[in-house]
Amino acid sequence: MTEKEHAPKEERVEDIEVDLEEYARDGKKPPLARSYRFKVNETLCIWQKPTILGREILEQAGLTPPEQYSLREKVKGETPRRIELDEKVNLRKPGIEKFRAIRRDQTEGEHYE
Repeated sequence: MTEKEHAPKEERVEDIEVDLEEYARDGKKPPLARSYRFKVNETLCIWQKPTILGREILEQAGLTPPEQYSLREKVKGETPRRIELDEKVNLRKPGIEKFRAIRRDQTEGEHYE
């Protein structure tokens, strides 16, 4: 028997770029793909792996340093969920529509005199 016959069956990588918003709208789970397209606020980002860290999402959108931003994941039919900077996000999770980043303000909009 060859080595391939002993190896566990792996999912085939589709040679496509998956638009997460489109898959969420259609209610389909994104396949294992060449790349994943998603939005952070209005910035379109493309990532070549099925997982990404919160900080990498912000960096892809040009929001640096990432420590100055709060990140939320918007999943279809759910309330937005906070994503930590070192949290791994599975881009193949069904329903991910987009990400929202908000600049952190230590005063949360309050003015001190």
